[in-house]
Order: sequence, then C-alpha cells, then structure tokens
Amino acid sequence: MIDIRTYHIQDIVIILDHVFHGLDDIKAHVEMSLYKDWSRGEARVQEPEKSCKVHVGEMWMPYPCFDWEDSMYEDRTYQNYVLRRRPITQEDMRQLSELPSHGNELRISNDMPEDMLPMVYYCGEGNEMIVAQKHDTEARVIPLFKSLA
Repeated sequence: MIDIRTYHIQDIVIILDHVFHGLDDIKAHVEMSLYKDWSRGEARVQEPEKSCKVHVGEMWMPYPCFDWEDSMYEDRTYQNYVLRRRPITQEDMRQLSELPSHGNELRISNDMPEDMLPMVYYCGEGNEMIVAQKHDTEARVIPLFKSLA
C-alpha cells in the first residue's frame, strides 16, 4: 500500500531514514537528471551538492510556453524525484519516465508500482510537495509551518 502525503516545501522530512531539510535539500542530493522523455536520451549524471546514504534522481519538464516572450521569462519546471538506498541508475530513470502522468507531470499515484517508492513531486510553484512512500514505512515529518489548510 502507498502512503501519499502533502508537506510544505520547507518541512523537514525523513525519507529512507535520512533527514532532508525541505525540498531544496532533496534537490541538492540529485545525482542523475532526466528531461521528461527517455526517448530523447539517457539521464545526465551529475555530482550532487550533498551526498549521503540516500541517492536521488530527478525527472523534470519545463512549464509550457505559448510564445517567444513566455520562453524568455518562464523558468519553472515540474519535478519528480526518485530516492534509493543505492546509486541511481539509468534503469531507475527509464522506469520513472515511463510512469503515467496524472496532470502537470505528476507521476505519483495510488496504483504506481511500489518498487518506484519513495518519490517526491513538486509542481514548480507554490509551497507544497507530495511525498509517496510504502505504507509500512513510517512517514515522518517535522513541520516548520502550520498547515495551510
């Protein structure tokens, strides 16, 4: 079973027994990055700003642009992150890119394969990120802010 929860992007979240200090900390651990479509080539390997026992792969897609002016100023992206206890592989990224998209490039769903967990999604704007983990994993968060709801 999959546990899907929404957190503030600055919440301290514990994933795979590692403390991440918000979304920016998750981003700092990215070791492999892929533009949305696997058919365009392999994921790019990069040196993460931070490293630990948790490895992070990122799949991203830019917001749509409707004209030249949009493309000059639009820098937001949809982001899906896959986290592992082992180094991220090209196969991990291929599997991530092949997950069905549920609007705004969200790849997290209740019927996704559990071997793709844990995952994190950020829509590119706003203060919320979505974290999906196996239900038997205790989802732990140390909130820095009260719920926006």
